[in-house]
Amino acid sequence: MSLFFFVYTIALLFICIATASICGAAWAVSHRNRYIPQALFFIFYFAELASIFGSEWMVQNISNINPSNYYDIDLPAFRILIGAAILSCFWYVVLDIVDVHQLRAVVIPTIIFICVCTLIVAAMPYSALRQWLFYTMRQISLIACLVYARYRYHKSNDEIMQQRITKRTHMMTILSALIVCILIEDTFVILDLPIPGPDSIFAALFLSSRNFSENIMMLYLAYTVVRPAFEIISLHFNEPPEAKTDEGEVNRLTGHIEDRLPAYAAAHGLSKREREILGLAMQGKSNREIANELILAEGTIKTHLHNIMKKCGQANREALRKDFWAS
Repeated sequence: MSLFFFVYTIALLFICIATASICGAAWAVSHRNRYIPQALFFIFYFAELASIFGSEWMVQNISNINPSNYYDIDLPAFRILIGAAILSCFWYVVLDIVDVHQLRAVVIPTIIFICVCTLIVAAMPYSALRQWLFYTMRQISLIACLVYARYRYHKSNDEIMQQRITKRTHMMTILSALIVCILIEDTFVILDLPIPGPDSIFAALFLSSRNFSENIMMLYLAYTVVRPAFEIISLHFNEPPEAKTDEGEVNRLTGHIEDRLPAYAAAHGLSKREREILGLAMQGKSNREIANELILAEGTIKTHLHNIMKKCGQANREALRKDFWAS
């Protein structure tokens, strides 16, 4: 293994752990459960990459990679389970965006993935095609997840949910392009490219088990996760969240409002009281309802809302609502 690939792999492993740690910190300060599957995604990806790295390290000290082991699926049970864990985290995050919270929406695709991969390993003989089909199942699952999100977008009449997906259209387009690149790379490397010889820069690498396009996708996902997580951490650094009582499942709309509220309030210079009133207003509560909940005079609420709309540059509540969800 060349020094470049050694350093390259170590860097990827470090990024996985760093991203998982940042997600864990964001969860600790915000208590938003969506950071848990994000952290687990990078922990599971770290485990799989470390396994490939370890296999390559062992082989280079024992024997050369050759046709008898190059297309092997090392530790198939581990590969299937870790792949299922990675994909289930991805499914959970995407389904949370489109407000699908039924457990079966994650469990069923995961079970299908495990069954199909097990069938490929058990029923097909050792070959390049067997390995290609095994790894292609991951890309099929990722594509199915994005297609389902798009289906929900067109089927739903929920304007707020559609705005959330519209905000992420650019991200989903990039992910779709990267998934296509992963498929192309797997097809070229596994089915077309000859096994690297001992003099090749790829010697002692299970190149057919690696995918550089997949690594790029992981880095892109790390970027999309770390940026908002850093914002949450910085916004809560000087204002720790209050302890929450166990009142059952939090209303979905309230959860989405809490996700956006800190960044929106910080961007427009809202005070803590103004931020609190804005959150209640985004829930659709009237001035009187907000006044009763906060034990304030209704006139005080009107004054605060007037100041909020002035700071945000909006003329009325409806314009404020649209601007908040478009942020």
